[in-house]
Amino acid sequence: MSINFSATDVRACEACWRAPVTAVRRTEGGRDLLCRACAESVCPRRVDLFPPYGIYRLPRPAHRTFSPIRGDE
Repeated sequence: MSINFSATDVRACEACWRAPVTAVRRTEGGRDLLCRACAESVCPRRVDLFPPYGIYRLPRPAHRTFSPIRGDE
């Protein structure tokens, strides 16, 4: 079985981020691109473990109200 990569697919395993992708796991949300070791040990994708703001410990964006531009008052 060969893996058909799109232009936006990653080439490194989405679980360990080290080994090249050699397996595809089908999920209800799409597919997981994994190396063989991570696929056999049923490792979750790291993007599922660390949400976007949790990876880099960025604060959540504040809901700011913008003040009017000077001269428009």
